[in-house]
Amino acid sequence: MATAQVTHAPLPASLTPARIERLAARVSAAPDAVRVTTTAPYTGAPLADLPVSTPSDVEDAFARARIAQRNWAATPLSERKKVLLRFHDLVLARQDEALDLMQAENGKTRRDAFLEVVDIAIVSRYYARNGARYLAPKRRRGAIPLLTHTTELRHPKGVVAVISPWNYPLSMAASDAIAALMAGNAVVQKPDTQTALTALWSLELMREAGLPSGVWQMVIGRGSSIGGALMDNADYMMFTGSTASGRKIARDAGERLIGASLELGGKNAMLVL
Repeated sequence: MATAQVTHAPLPASLTPARIERLAARVSAAPDAVRVTTTAPYTGAPLADLPVSTPSDVEDAFARARIAQRNWAATPLSERKKVLLRFHDLVLARQDEALDLMQAENGKTRRDAFLEVVDIAIVSRYYARNGARYLAPKRRRGAIPLLTHTTELRHPKGVVAVISPWNYPLSMAASDAIAALMAGNAVVQKPDTQTALTALWSLELMREAGLPSGVWQMVIGRGSSIGGALMDNADYMMFTGSTASGRKIARDAGERLIGASLELGGKNAMLVL
């Protein structure tokens, strides 16, 4: 009986082995880390060889982030704004790279991938233009009118943990980070392993835009392995994923008395603690 031959479509020209290796090198992991191989969903061919972060790697990432966050929080809002606007310009100028990555990792159509590019460009510009207004001190009525007043001040949380999913590898990876960064926080992020290159691409562009080293870091691994280290070290948790995982994160955040923003599957679409 004759057997059919399957011809694998080649990867886009922009995804050279050297390019993929450079993105993978941005993962916060030990030099001798265990590696994991991702595959292109539309061919089944190997795509990327990524280092896997351990709980110790996550703790080291948070330690570096805490040091970097202090300087970033002291950076004037006008300078943070410039970083986000440069990131906006880079995303649009190099959108073909993002489209190639999302198609290779996620398998979505180029049109659907383009919607994520537009989304991130809009989000970065929105927070750049409006961040100062949102973060400005606000005067509130005091307990005794005319005699007292209250001023509401906005302070960074510190280091925000972001766990982002595979289905919107650019939008969900970068949008939460952008808001946290504009507010003066550092970010330690765990993107879905299958679409980690797209998230790492957004980190690379943000660094090119002027974000200081250490302020935004990426770790790779299963939630069962490094999720506890993310929760134990975070000052705020942002999670997009299953309702079951969201329930556990909500319980753990409550135990630690930290805030959490959860976008979950099923009927519990959004929960902010």
